[in-house]
Amino acid sequence: MPKSQLITSCIIFGITWSIALALWYLKDLDKAILFALNNVNFSNSIVVYSKFISRYGMSLIAGVNLILLLVTFKDEEMKSLRPVFLLTIMSYAVAGISGDLLKEVFNRPRPIVTYVGELNFLTASNSPAFPSGHATKSVALAVTLILNDVLNNRLIKASKIFVMSIAFLVCLSRIVLGAHYLSDVLAGAGWSVICLPISIFLTNRILSKMNPKRYEIASKIWIIVYIALIFFVATI
Repeated sequence: MPKSQLITSCIIFGITWSIALALWYLKDLDKAILFALNNVNFSNSIVVYSKFISRYGMSLIAGVNLILLLVTFKDEEMKSLRPVFLLTIMSYAVAGISGDLLKEVFNRPRPIVTYVGELNFLTASNSPAFPSGHATKSVALAVTLILNDVLNNRLIKASKIFVMSIAFLVCLSRIVLGAHYLSDVLAGAGWSVICLPISIFLTNRILSKMNPKRYEIASKIWIIVYIALIFFVATI
């Protein structure tokens, strides 16, 4: 990973976590944002849309990655982007697993526990709140494509905008549905970014052990992984 990208990852993590921890400490501000963005303040259509994005947003991001991966088997220019799709799988695994472990460390109660009877809740999750798992995993699925500098044609640019937008909406939907505070969401997004250097290291290690034949076989296995991932992330 280039030194500039490592520094950028650290800066993003530092900013998001500084704000997240400050909001957690300033409980009234974190609460005010939660109450302002809760679904009780919006129309039914926005609530329905938030529920859809919350549940299927990560599947949409994984689906875009799958489509682009399939294109690499038809377009020689796109083939240079193929390692990014292994990195995305690794990013999801590293950030997702470590983020879930962090939840247990911080053990912050969900808004549904703290403000029962005061808000509209459209989520039944009982896991700790900080950092947000949906924010961590959606950004982890999107950030590798967004930051890629291997190829940047029109298709890639459009895909970057799409996955960035969906990841943002997933994060926002978690607050609208009363599942998380803004601080939880910021922490999740920041955590996925700081995990990126580890994901890149592991990806490079795996790729370095592959000859061209094994690389082609592995690339086809990644297709299966993405198909499974599309269905899996819709259940969490």
